[in-house]
Amino acid sequence: MNIDISNEPSQVQRNLSYKRHIFIALGLLLVASGFVTLSGPWWLPIVVELLGQAGVVEDDKYPWALAAAQIVPGFGLLAYKHFILDRDAAQIAADRKALEAAKLDFERVRYYLSNLVDDHSCRSSLNSEFAKVSTRFSAPEHKFQYPPTVLAYEAFAAAAIQLQNFVAVNFFVFPNVPPSDGDYRYCLAPHLNMDREMVIYDAAKVAEYDRLKVSLHELVSQTEDRLATWIGRMKKVGFV
Repeated sequence: MNIDISNEPSQVQRNLSYKRHIFIALGLLLVASGFVTLSGPWWLPIVVELLGQAGVVEDDKYPWALAAAQIVPGFGLLAYKHFILDRDAAQIAADRKALEAAKLDFERVRYYLSNLVDDHSCRSSLNSEFAKVSTRFSAPEHKFQYPPTVLAYEAFAAAAIQLQNFVAVNFFVFPNVPPSDGDYRYCLAPHLNMDREMVIYDAAKVAEYDRLKVSLHELVSQTEDRLATWIGRMKKVGFV
C-alpha cells in the first residue's frame, strides 16, 4: 500500500498506551487513598487541626467527605480509561486493519486529481482507483469505527462523489480509438476544445468549456482538501 501517512506509528501507539497506564495508576491511587482515609490515616488529625485553625469546625463527616473526594474521581479515571480510552484504542486498531486490507494506492489517487486539473483528462484505470478509495469505507463491512476518522472519510467521500458525477457527465473517450492496453483516456468535453475535437472555432463553445473548466477545478480542489484532511486524521492516530 502506497501511503505516506506516518513513519512513527509505534510512537503513537506508545503514547496511547502510556496515557492509559497513567489513568490506571492515578485512578487506583485515588481509590486506595480514599479507602485509607476511611480507616483513619496518620495525616487526618493534621488536616483536621489545620481546618480548625481556619475556623472550620470538625465533625464526623470529614473522613467520609475526604474519602469521597478521592474515591469518586479515582473511579471516574478508571471508568474513563475503560469506556473511552480502551474503546478508542480498539476502534483505531480495527480501522488500521481495514485500511491495510484495502491495499489502496494514494499516490495514484493524487495523480488522478492533479491530471484532471493539469490536462482535463484521466485514464480509466486511475478513475477506477479513485472510485475504489472514495467508496471502499462506505460499505458496511469496511466502515471505519473511530468517529473522527469516520467524519473525515465521509466528508472526502461526499466531495469525491460530486466530482465523479461531474466526470461521468462531462468526460468522453478521446481519442475515440480503443487503446491497445484497454486503458481508455477520457477528456473534458473534447467537442468544446479546439485542441481536441472542435475543428472550427466557436466562441459560445469556448465559453461553455471555460465554465465546465471552472466547475471541474472547484470540485477537484474541494476533493483534494478533504483527502488531505482525512489523511491528516489517519496520521494523527498512527495508521500505517
